[in-house]
Amino acid sequence: MNSIGDKKIKCLIIHGFGGGPHEVKPLADYLAGLAYDVVCPVLKGHSATRKEMSKATYQDWIDSAERELLKIKENGDEIFLIGFSMGGLIAFNLACKHKVKLLVTINTPIFIWNIRRVILNLAADLKNRNYKNFSRYLQAGNISPLAAMIQFLLLLRQTKPKLEKVNCPILITQAEDDDTVRIRSVSYLEKHLSSDRKAIRLFPEGGHLILLSPMAEQVMLCVGDYLRDQLATPL
Repeated sequence: MNSIGDKKIKCLIIHGFGGGPHEVKPLADYLAGLAYDVVCPVLKGHSATRKEMSKATYQDWIDSAERELLKIKENGDEIFLIGFSMGGLIAFNLACKHKVKLLVTINTPIFIWNIRRVILNLAADLKNRNYKNFSRYLQAGNISPLAAMIQFLLLLRQTKPKLEKVNCPILITQAEDDDTVRIRSVSYLEKHLSSDRKAIRLFPEGGHLILLSPMAEQVMLCVGDYLRDQLATPL
């Protein structure tokens, strides 16, 4: 078990919009294998029905993650906060309200939908006749009702002003071929996060669901190395 002094470390990993813990499971398993205690809460309305998804608000999503964070704090454990996609926005909200040792974001949006990449993906589907991207985009539309999309946009809007309150060490990771999150989101985060200990790692491919891609191992190694380095550095 990793620890800081006599305090245990827990990694709180927050999944993305319309997804669930399965999106981050490879990373969760990897970190557990490195002797971290890992918690992956399900955000309200997710991993349920479309109707339940449409009922949940962005504050419900934040509250879902915050409840797990408060449980960790009750035990006196230290918190390493990791957010995938929208989970990164939720992590920012938690980090400016609660003390966390560090924060990692993976493909977290400020600017959404890389239309050029979407078109390239669809063209590749037609060329290769496998239609995996067509299927993924249709599935995303079916899973995510309009009410939930509005809540996501509200979350994004109210999170931006809070970035200047985030001052813990942070690792920002991003796939350059992400069709959901535009690469300039990284520059925005770098500019507006107030932390003076920011690290950025870009990956040439892997797409939005990078932790389920062939690039996953490189991402996990990057995150694992960052956590190890931070453990060796006074926080």
